[in-house]
Amino acid sequence: MSTEREDQKAAPWGEGEPIERDYPPIPWGEKIAYGVGVLPMNTSVNSIKKLSGPIFNITLGLHPFRVGNVLLAARIWDALTDPLMGWISDNTKSRWGRRRPYLLLGAILTAIGYALIFNVPEGLSPGALYAYFMIGSLALYTCVTILQVSYNSLGFELSRDYHERTNIFAYRSFFQQISTILVGYLFYFCTLDLFGDTMTGAKYVGIGVGLVIFLFVLPTVFCVREGRSEQAVKQEKIPILWAVKTTLKTKPFLILSGLTVVTIFGGNFTLALGPYVNIYHVAQGDVKFGAEIQGHAVFIGTLVSFAAIPVLAYLSTRIGKIKTLGLAIWCLLLGSVLKWFCYTPEMPYLQLVVQPFIRIGEMGFWLIITSMKADICDWDEWKTGFRREGMYGAATGWFQKVTQATTFALGQGYILAIIGFDATKGVAQDAGVMFWMRFLFACLPAILAVAGLILLKFYEIDDAKAKEIKAQLDGRTIRTN
Repeated sequence: MSTEREDQKAAPWGEGEPIERDYPPIPWGEKIAYGVGVLPMNTSVNSIKKLSGPIFNITLGLHPFRVGNVLLAARIWDALTDPLMGWISDNTKSRWGRRRPYLLLGAILTAIGYALIFNVPEGLSPGALYAYFMIGSLALYTCVTILQVSYNSLGFELSRDYHERTNIFAYRSFFQQISTILVGYLFYFCTLDLFGDTMTGAKYVGIGVGLVIFLFVLPTVFCVREGRSEQAVKQEKIPILWAVKTTLKTKPFLILSGLTVVTIFGGNFTLALGPYVNIYHVAQGDVKFGAEIQGHAVFIGTLVSFAAIPVLAYLSTRIGKIKTLGLAIWCLLLGSVLKWFCYTPEMPYLQLVVQPFIRIGEMGFWLIITSMKADICDWDEWKTGFRREGMYGAATGWFQKVTQATTFALGQGYILAIIGFDATKGVAQDAGVMFWMRFLFACLPAILAVAGLILLKFYEIDDAKAKEIKAQLDGRTIRTN
């Protein structure tokens, strides 16, 4: 029997006679167990972004520049630790697998960190509050790295079938929408009269989210079998510098990363500036009403997303992943244009019209592009002979997190300060502040959606190419065994 490295040398570029193999579908119970695990991951990442401005800027009065500094530093730190975590995971050999031990550890640490970050001591000076937020965020995102890289890597390796991967991530997308509903109402929960004041509410919300993060990772840890386990045991240790260099030279991955960057940039400006547009433009300074209507908008959009999941998964099998992804980006473009007209104080609930377009676009984008990243792991094995889901999960996280750090630092920090926003003035902002806030909220995401459509034209792993790669890899497996 030849080793993986010997097989790589014998046929590193997919030469040899193609051999077709079919793989049994993943049981639906296992798909559900994997999908449930997105609740801890999605909630831990998006709730911090959602609450940073309302809690630390609007409620506690931390300067938006400082909020931006924290978000930027935390996400860049998170991005720097991702490749290391991916490399560690890819090279781990244990009786429990490469991914699940780190997934459980990451969830426990993230749950503790999340509960602590919103338990802000009373009476802190502006400098002490800034330090508390900065140190807490750096610690929290270290834990998030362990959780997120492990979860993504596990999903990439579950199936070897091109369309079955989309089906797996459709289950994940279903549970992701439940998380999105929760995240959309978090600030509203903090403002409930039940808690007396917003910061007391934030403390209990933090504890509740911590429990969600821990409890909902357990089905994934104990009920999902890791894929490629036999190959992982035999695979030689991968040098970290070679792994990073090779990953960054993979053309399909770079195209998907570019698509991810422009989509996150547009989406996060929407997420970061949405509460401000709702509170200070639509709700005319009524914080509670602004938070409530935003929660309703997210809820309506999420219901549409639930209905869209099976439709998008079906379209992917009929018209292909590339065309389905293009359709999703067109929805994002149309929804972004509509935001300019539908977020208005004259008709506060008109913004509900926008949500189906935005949420179908986001759902289609993340469903299809995540499935495409699993296809790239096959492309990588076809080229190098190694299975490196951990590194691709980490590299994916790196691009996402650097973009998220930049956009949230801009959207909830620097841009607000640059355009002259001052939370103490309420609705009496200086001339031009609200115009530029609305422009960045609506028009910038539309421009970036156009850039995404252009970039998508250069992606090459369609159904036919994926079938060719799969046949070549199956041929290698048979020859090796």
